[in-house]
Amino acid sequence: MMTKKHSRLQVNTGLLMILPVIAVLLFLIPGCSQNDKPAESGIEVAPPPPPPPPPPPVGDIDPTNGPFEQVDKMPVFNGGDDALIKFIADNTIYPEAAKTNGIQGKVIVGFVVENDGSIDRVKVVKGVDPDLDKEAVRVVSTVPGFEKPGIKDGKAVAVRYQIPINFALK
Repeated sequence: MMTKKHSRLQVNTGLLMILPVIAVLLFLIPGCSQNDKPAESGIEVAPPPPPPPPPPPVGDIDPTNGPFEQVDKMPVFNGGDDALIKFIADNTIYPEAAKTNGIQGKVIVGFVVENDGSIDRVKVVKGVDPDLDKEAVRVVSTVPGFEKPGIKDGKAVAVRYQIPINFALK
């Protein structure tokens, strides 16, 4: 087939098939040109709204002094993590309203261990119920502090810390 010569009729038919395509393109191309004048429809188009303002800077984070989430050495509670868990378990009082209503769940409490080992800025990161959240904040606020603060680049720094407190009915 590749060596077969095309007849004059086949060549002319191919050219005739291309002509309508070229005619349509020539007709459409001038219609696609952009017009510098706005449409005179009488409808005013409002300008787009301004972009939203940038979020306010977070006031409790200083990139040089913390609180940090990643440090060279994490804060150490007197007696270790097991002692911290035991302290929280021993001092948690299940709220009566939550007990009566059968409310259970895990409250995640965030706080900052300051560069002197004290605990500050206690808040609920993920709550379950207002009564359980309040008790979790109360008990974490009573933690006596950490024996050793977090260390970053050889100096004591504030460290952001989170701990889950599980409230379960027996």
